[in-house]
Amino acid sequence: MEVETQDFYLSAFLRLSGLEIIDLKNYGQRCLFVFNDDERFQELKKKYYWHEAHVDPMAYKQAIRKLKGLTMNR
Repeated sequence: MEVETQDFYLSAFLRLSGLEIIDLKNYGQRCLFVFNDDERFQELKKKYYWHEAHVDPMAYKQAIRKLKGLTMNR
């Protein structure tokens, strides 16, 4: 099963945590990021929204830049 999110910063966190974006969909002026909806996705999403995630700030910054690059090329 797949799950879509328009949360840019969650998507950057998920990519940094090793999840792959399986598709990008246009959503008006925005993008929807599509991930596999599995146990790992749900656990990472929970950690992100419950303020339990810990990442290297510079690695997160780099993940954000890469994600911006993906969305700009659409």
